[in-house]
Amino acid sequence: MGTDRVLDELLDEVAGELERRGHEVVRAADPGAVTGPVDALLVTSRTPVDPAFLDRHPELRGVAFASSGVNSIDVPDATRRGVLVANGATPENHGSMAEATIMLALALRLRLPDRMAALASGRPRPRPAELDSRSLRGATLGLIGFGRISREVCLRLAGWGVARILCHTRSPRPEEWPEIEFCPLDRLLGESDVVSVHLPLNASTRGLIDAGRLALMRPDAVLINTSRGGIVDEDALAGALRRGTLGGAAIDTFAIEPLSADSPLRTAPNTILTDHIVGHTVEMYRSLVPAAVANVEQILSGGRPPFLVNPEALNSAAAAGR
Repeated sequence: MGTDRVLDELLDEVAGELERRGHEVVRAADPGAVTGPVDALLVTSRTPVDPAFLDRHPELRGVAFASSGVNSIDVPDATRRGVLVANGATPENHGSMAEATIMLALALRLRLPDRMAALASGRPRPRPAELDSRSLRGATLGLIGFGRISREVCLRLAGWGVARILCHTRSPRPEEWPEIEFCPLDRLLGESDVVSVHLPLNASTRGLIDAGRLALMRPDAVLINTSRGGIVDEDALAGALRRGTLGGAAIDTFAIEPLSADSPLRTAPNTILTDHIVGHTVEMYRSLVPAAVANVEQILSGGRPPFLVNPEALNSAAAAGR
């Protein structure tokens, strides 16, 4: 089991429960330093699980991640090897992130950062003609990616009077979601008032929202990224915000964490920055420990983990006799 600067308390709790159930738990900041056989590995997305580690441990049955991110392992490679990959994508996890997404959309549309700054600096209240706050009702929401969080956002916004929901995804589902317009990315960026990113970080998504794509967005549109750092070009985003070619941004995750003190995002206007924690609720954390324990125990017993990311690996694992 790995360690993590944010989730160590959670990992400690999981380790204790697994030990109480009779399993041997070895803690290591670098799992690669562990000698001897490893039947299951529990880490977070901040701990790399590279092919070299998998080469050294052909006996490994599966890797469980304590939260939802699995970007530190090559999932297709693990699948080919018959290594199960599971995560903590509990209903409480993606539900909390969906609520956080809507909160950030409201805060940006209502210009909350500027209103707080105005009070702190003693600026007078704006006259009605000077107001620039906008309602979410009647707006067009663009979702990049259509996983569990995006779907929960859509469910929670039912009845809010949002004009349109656009979605760009590799796997559109128009039959199941007829109220959503699935469309190309460039169209989504050009027509949305709020753009929210919900993608994993991989070779195809790294740098996806670059200067060119930011230039497609409306000057009063806002961007939200609560998924993974590295998908949005942070310097390009800060530049767009300063030039006024973008209305605002809420960023919860960065290419390098924690965010550096000299990041240009820190002084960009109408910007909300949080340290990869904006949707982390008590309910979410309470759900992660039993999910991790269940994932690990199912991996060890040869069963199907409840939050399995790569079900295709089950056949490969059976063929390998794991």
